[in-house]
Amino acid sequence: MNTTVAVGYDRTTPGERALGVAAGEAARRAASLVVITAYHWLTPPEPGALTAADTETTARKAAEEIAQYGANRVRARHADLPVEARAVAGYAGKVLAAASHEADVLVVGNRGAGGFRGMLLGSTSMRTLAEACCPVIVARGDTADAHRRIIAAVDIDENCDTVLDFAFDQAARRGAGLTVTHVWDEPWIAAYGQQDPGIAEDVARIERERDDRLAGLVQAAGARHPEVHPFHQLAVGSAAGLLVEASGHADLLVTGARRHGEGQHGMLLGPVTQTLLQHAECPVTVVPLS
Repeated sequence: MNTTVAVGYDRTTPGERALGVAAGEAARRAASLVVITAYHWLTPPEPGALTAADTETTARKAAEEIAQYGANRVRARHADLPVEARAVAGYAGKVLAAASHEADVLVVGNRGAGGFRGMLLGSTSMRTLAEACCPVIVARGDTADAHRRIIAAVDIDENCDTVLDFAFDQAARRGAGLTVTHVWDEPWIAAYGQQDPGIAEDVARIERERDDRLAGLVQAAGARHPEVHPFHQLAVGSAAGLLVEASGHADLLVTGARRHGEGQHGMLLGPVTQTLLQHAECPVTVVPLS
C-alpha cells in the first residue's frame, strides 16, 4: 500500500530539523514525501502600492522556492525517495492540519520564542495538533538516532492500541528497542502509604493490578508485532516529569491524545502531553486514540 509522509517546511532551523525527521520516516516506510510551505499575504493598505494580486504572486513564488529548496535537499540525501514540493495558501496551522487528511504521518517543527536550548513549542505546531487527524511527529531535541530506543507512554485506562501499534511499528522499522511505560500519577496515595502499613498494602496491590493490565496490553500488541520484543514498566509519580527525563535516552517518544467529539477532527492535548511537547529531549509523536 502506498503511504505518504507530509512535513511543514519554512527553511528555518526547526524546519530543517523537521525535514530531516520526515525524510527518515518516509525512507523507513518506503513512502512518498510531501514538503509543504504555507503562505499568506496582506492587502496593500494604500492606493498606489502593489495590488493584492501582486502581493499574492510574490508570496506564492517565495513559498514555491522554499518548498522546492526543501524537496531538493531531501532528494540529495535520498535519491530514490518520491518527493513533492507544495506551496499552499493559508495559515500554516490550518494548512498542515488539512494535509493530515491525506497523510499517514505528519511532521512539524518545534519553534519557540528565542534561541535557547529546549525551545517551547510554537503556536503553529499546537494549532496543527489540535486539528490534525493522523499521527503527528514534533521534531524536538536531537533528532539523530543515537539511543536505539523507542518509548511508548500509555494510559491503560484508555484504549491505547493505536499508540502501541505505532510504537511497535517504529521499533520494528528502526531496529530499536521498545519500552512501554505507564505512570501511575497518584502521589497522595503513595504519601499515605508511607504512613499507614494498611494503605501501603493497598498501594502495592493496586500497583500489581496495574502492572498486570499493562503487561496484558503489551502482550496483545506483541502478538500483532512478533518481530519486536518490548520491555514494559510501571512507574509511580509525576507522569510529565518522569517522561521528560526518560526522553533524554530515547530516539522517539510516542503518546496518545483523545479525539474531539464525534464528527470532529483534531486532538485534545492533555497537560502531560503538552508538557512533553514543550520539554521533551527527543521527537514526540502524538497519536489520535481510537
